[in-house]
Amino acid sequence: QPQELRVLMQVMPQPGPPQPPSMGTMPGPDEMRGVVEVQEPNDRAYFRARLLDIDSSGKKCQVRYLGEDECVWVALSRLRPLPPPMTPIEMERYVPREGEMVEVSFCEEGQDFAESWWEGTIQKEKGGFFFVQFPDQGETGQTQEVVEKDRLRPAYGQHPILFDKRNFPIPPPLAADLKATESSLPKVAKLANLIALNISTDGRNLVAIGASQALEMAGALVDMHFHKVPHLAKIAKQAQALQGKMHGVQQTLSSGVVEQFRVDHTQIGIMVGAKGSNIKKVQAMAGVSRVDVRQDGMVNVYADTRESAVAAREKLEVVQDRIPVEANEIGLIIGKQGQQIRELEQISNCRINVDNAHKEIVVMGLRSSVEKARALLTYTIETYKEQRDQEQQIHSLSQELFQLGVPLGAQPYEQSYGYAPMGFQGNVNRGRRGGLL
Repeated sequence: QPQELRVLMQVMPQPGPPQPPSMGTMPGPDEMRGVVEVQEPNDRAYFRARLLDIDSSGKKCQVRYLGEDECVWVALSRLRPLPPPMTPIEMERYVPREGEMVEVSFCEEGQDFAESWWEGTIQKEKGGFFFVQFPDQGETGQTQEVVEKDRLRPAYGQHPILFDKRNFPIPPPLAADLKATESSLPKVAKLANLIALNISTDGRNLVAIGASQALEMAGALVDMHFHKVPHLAKIAKQAQALQGKMHGVQQTLSSGVVEQFRVDHTQIGIMVGAKGSNIKKVQAMAGVSRVDVRQDGMVNVYADTRESAVAAREKLEVVQDRIPVEANEIGLIIGKQGQQIRELEQISNCRINVDNAHKEIVVMGLRSSVEKARALLTYTIETYKEQRDQEQQIHSLSQELFQLGVPLGAQPYEQSYGYAPMGFQGNVNRGRRGGLL
């Protein structure tokens, strides 16, 4: 194979058995696509970075070191492809010899992959550990360290990387969606056999890096990807929202309590309230983190303490109350064409029905709302009874005065109470009460 083709093949992630975890490599070839090693000549060390872009001169490239956010430009000559991974059998048979040049892996605490590889020379082996001499630019001129075999690999040396670059302009309406689905770009790069495919730092282009043939294939794939991006972004946002919700639930579960109860699915609207007003009020209560309501009526209250959770539940539970009334009071409560009962429902935020068979008013709603409805109904009934007693007293007094021959003149009672004494105005109308009494 021509040397250029061999070098291009080396920079592409190769399939096959993955490196042992102790070697510190990221799992999966797709995740390593576009990852190279950048040489630090003074330290004779190689740091892993993701290749992002190449300048117009073709002499510098933009990289982002793994584990860092900042992008930097370095000389292209400092890059080399990732060394081919050693198979488990090769790793088992590998025994570094005294005087052999090797590379030693180093990683930050908590990382599961090698961040850098440093060249050194084997001095000796003792009990499965190797004494490695590193060149050093300090006063001593060299540094020695004892390392395990799993951190060693043969020295790979410096290998040039040859490739081309092509920019694919991003349509402005797709910029946000493409950023939201950036994780799908490695798949496109893999299908086109590209070394790397990234969004440029200014967000205006997709930067494709690879052989000329791969760049030609990438054009058709990128066009198709642009057509799919809006739908992919929608799915990605839904997944992200669910992940965020799950994260919040997990945090709440780990630091608080959950009060769970169920309401009848027909009562969910009562509990939630207009535009979720009841839920918002409860979530604003001290110590309450969140309230989730499922379509089947299951309710979860997340709170800091059991007391807060129970208090929130009491605010949301739908209860029913039955208020006994007299038969002649039912019409008063209903009102003309149901206007009175509708006003009571609106003020109390409850559902109010009349049980004629048992002569009861049935009120359903949140506990606090039902208490308010009971108070309103009681006030309405008691006020009606007081007014009825006063009307009867007025009627009796009017009859007595009439029999005594006392002229009554104009009758103000009809204007004030909607009631005319018997014998003066004919029929008595006791149903003209449209609003609250």
